Amino acid sequence: MSDERRRYLRQLTLSGWDQERLDKSCVLVAGVGGLGSASSLYLAAAGVGRLRLCDADRVEISDLNRQVLFSMSSLGKPKVEEAARRLAGLNPETSVEIFEERLTGENIDRLAAECDIIVDGMDNMEGRFVLNGYSVRKGIPYVYGAVHGWEGMAALIHPPETGCLSCLIPSIPPRPESPVPVAGFVPGAIGLIQAAEALKQLMNLGGALAGRLLIYDGRSMSFDLVAWGRNPGCPVCGSP
Repeated sequence: MSDERRRYLRQLTLSGWDQERLDKSCVLVAGVGGLGSASSLYLAAAGVGRLRLCDADRVEISDLNRQVLFSMSSLGKPKVEEAARRLAGLNPETSVEIFEERLTGENIDRLAAECDIIVDGMDNMEGRFVLNGYSVRKGIPYVYGAVHGWEGMAALIHPPETGCLSCLIPSIPPRPESPVPVAGFVPGAIGLIQAAEALKQLMNLGGALAGRLLIYDGRSMSFDLVAWGRNPGCPVCGSP
């Protein structure tokens, strides 16, 4: 038995699992903080062929309660470099491309080129709206995620099959207090859910969160699903 087959043995026998499709896939993880740390770990572990990581920040000690790609030896180093090193140690079969830059409307086309899906690891709504606009324009799925305090949320956005982020959140809300309070395990939980939705979408297994917003409360340990639809008057994905 090959090393590759041994690596993926537990998932290869799952109904509908398509390892070859994952191997040929490319995913943009936009931000490798709390959400992106968790999602990228499980995307690499599952055998996604190419990961593109985008983040301009360097590791700080206050990141370590939730950004599980990093350790004390990572302090002061670029997040994308440390993330790539950690992911290479986990699965050298996954090619990791890094971009030490802040995602903007000017560079999104270059960063997301050739990607099959986008996973949201952003910590600001401006960046999320950039990802959403690209998703609508190019017709590729976008796995939204956000956290605050004890709570987190996730959704699969894939216009025109679903509404877009602007249908769900029509305008950029005021920035919350800084630093944003968060229980460290909350972005871990949401990041894993994002990875799960991305993997299923890549293998054409469908996304359970397409058109549905999952809301997780880590304090009460509750999960709620809220259906939401496309807004015909949406300025981003609505009819002209």
